[in-house]
Order: sequence, then C-alpha cells, then structure tokens
Amino acid sequence: MPFVHTRRFHRNKLPHWEVEQGRYFVTVRLSDSLPRHVVQELQEVRASLVEIEAQSEQFAAMQRRYFRTLERYLDAGVGCCCLRDAPTASIVLDELKALRDWHIEAPHFSVMPNHWHAIVVPDATCEYSLSSVMKRLKGRSAKRIRQSVGGKGPLWQCEWFDRWIRDDAEWEKTVRYIRDKPVKAGLVSHWEEHTWTR
Repeated sequence: MPFVHTRRFHRNKLPHWEVEQGRYFVTVRLSDSLPRHVVQELQEVRASLVEIEAQSEQFAAMQRRYFRTLERYLDAGVGCCCLRDAPTASIVLDELKALRDWHIEAPHFSVMPNHWHAIVVPDATCEYSLSSVMKRLKGRSAKRIRQSVGGKGPLWQCEWFDRWIRDDAEWEKTVRYIRDKPVKAGLVSHWEEHTWTR
C-alpha cells in the first residue's frame, strides 16, 4: 500500500485519523434514535476502546461490535424518525449535493428514517478536513430540518461514525452495505426502490 499522509486527533476521547484525500464512509443518526440502555451499552464499548491500541485487531473488533449494536437498533426505527418524510430526507440529500462547492462528492448514500449513511470523497483540490465537512453537513441540515418540522434541542447525535475506505474491495463492500440498508430494515424489497438510496 502506498504511503498516505494522515492526521491523528481525538474526538470525544477516541483516536481518529484523517487521511489526505481519503474516501470515508460516514453514519449520522438523529439524537433520539437509540433507547437509553443502548446508549449506555455503546458508551461502555467506547470506554473500552480508549484502553486499546487504536490500530490493533482488538480495536477493530470492538469497533465492529459497536457498529453492529448501533445498526441493529437504528434499523428498528426508534425515535421521531423525521427522515422518513420526503421533504426532510430531501434536505439531507441537498446538503450532500452541496458539498460539491467544497470539491467533495457523495456518490453513494442511504437516508433511513432515523439516520443516514454516505460515502464522502474529496477531490485533489479540497482543502477541508472530514471534521469540517461533517460540521457543515450536520449544522446546515439541522437548521433546515428544524425550520421544516419544528422542535428544540439538538437534532443530530453529537458523535458520528466514520471509517476510511482503504481500497477498492472495501469500497465495493461499503457500497453494498449502503444499498442493503433499506432492504434489511424492511423498507423496500430492492434497494433501487428506495428513493433515498444511491
């Protein structure tokens, strides 16, 4: 694998890496999308991650456990599920498309009732970090959704999940995962039927 420039930082006590011109899989969920007992279980897994070498197989296994627990409950459709409505889902898609202003594409995504997934790909001229991109996406979409549906307090969960897509095999696996989401959640029979998946 060729050498890539990375930047290590901590977000909510966990180590993260941003890769120069990296392709990322991201998941963002609504703030009310998980029951309290699940939030506590995930906090315990995250606390364990702080004690593990971040590039170890054990760390990767714990991340997978975290993500599988998270997705199981997200697919159950807990919370207000305001992204189920077309006008609200459209806001998320509009903001993903607007990333082109920053020289970033989102070629694959799935907007589910209480969360969304996307692949974000900066081009060679992009000057923004993943953290900046996510702040923009979450901030702009939250403001527009709150104007549309009302409510108070944070719309999105503070933390998001991100994973650097290391190679083409992982890219293909991630695209399949995104497309399978609405089918797995029972929203449609085939991913092509889901308006909010590409």
